[in-house]
Amino acid sequence: MSSSTRPSVAKVQPIYIFMVCAILFGLGQFQRMSGAVIMPPIAHDLSIAVESLGLAAAALFFASAMAQIPIGMLLDRFGPRIIIPSTAVLAVIGSLLLASATNFNEVLLSRALIGLGYSATMMSTYVLFAKWFPPAKFATMASWLMASSSFGGIMASAPLAYSIELYGWRTPFVVVAGITLIMILLGILIVRDAPPSYQDSKEKPATMGQSIRGYMSVLKHPKFFNLLAMGFVAYGPAVALLGMWGGPYLEQVYGLSGAERGQILLLMTLAVPLAALFFGPLDRYFKSRKKIVFVAVFVELVAFATLGLVEDLALWAVTALFVLIAFVQQYYVVLAAQCRASFPDYLVGRANSTLNLISILGVAFLQSMFGWILAVSSGDGYAHSFTFVAGLLLVALFIYAFSSEKYHPSLATEKT
Repeated sequence: MSSSTRPSVAKVQPIYIFMVCAILFGLGQFQRMSGAVIMPPIAHDLSIAVESLGLAAAALFFASAMAQIPIGMLLDRFGPRIIIPSTAVLAVIGSLLLASATNFNEVLLSRALIGLGYSATMMSTYVLFAKWFPPAKFATMASWLMASSSFGGIMASAPLAYSIELYGWRTPFVVVAGITLIMILLGILIVRDAPPSYQDSKEKPATMGQSIRGYMSVLKHPKFFNLLAMGFVAYGPAVALLGMWGGPYLEQVYGLSGAERGQILLLMTLAVPLAALFFGPLDRYFKSRKKIVFVAVFVELVAFATLGLVEDLALWAVTALFVLIAFVQQYYVVLAAQCRASFPDYLVGRANSTLNLISILGVAFLQSMFGWILAVSSGDGYAHSFTFVAGLLLVALFIYAFSSEKYHPSLATEKT
């Protein structure tokens, strides 16, 4: 079936599917963004060294990254309806393990299980978008996913900080485990891989060998490496702040309390849904997705350079820069749309999961990198880290400048 046409289906079904996916993705966002708030009290309670926090926070992202390639193959072969509950149950187990953790190794294992559990949610949703909605609406739907799921990031900031003060750090993860289990059960009842009249491409892989060869088609795509270079820094810089190091930085450099840090992180998370709704429709008004991404990343680069190179910034200026970084990070929906538009339906899972793999690796790398620089730096480790991120963004921009926005029809007939 042509990717530009979709069969007539009841309007209510895709809405229900979207809601289930958005809530599950939001729960995953809560887990990803909770590090900056949750790690300091965990470290204090379990006597974990601050230098180890980066590894503990990054374990979630490393585990999720390792799952992306098999997830992409399994999605294109078996579909989201099977893959989502099969993986999300690990998030339930990981959340309960974290809630009962007594040492660093248990924290590390629980974070890894949580990462595996939510590893398929985003890519599953993208595959569902590819089959339930026309390609022209992909960026818009991705932006709505980011906006509606941002409740997870919001709850992981000030609300989580207040909850920890009232109930301790363990209780929130029991609650999240319970909600995740409920959504798994609802997903089994509601989610369908495609509309009733949808015709799968004859190129859909029937064996794992064909799935692996399909990855070769993805990797051979002209200029795909340039997209991956930008993907590496698409989430990492902002999530390194929002999901881990923003909290310790505000505590150690500006002496803010947990509630005060939570308020600034809350402002960052509130910027995310607004930014998602801002970036989503842009590719309808501008012919070049590439230019949208380029401008957004350049703004992010300037923000990190300012944090790293300008001394004695006022707290209001740091807050404004943090919020700006969280806002422009949502250019990822445009980058994902550029990636999706370059591939036929039957390769969407593998193409976007590869991009997501690189993005998650970038998050894990940058969260760990902050810890490494803090451990070895004899001066202002945070300033050095911010400057390093600015340099990394500059390199990514240079490579991405040679990327292509053209669809290559040869992929539509290439055997997997």
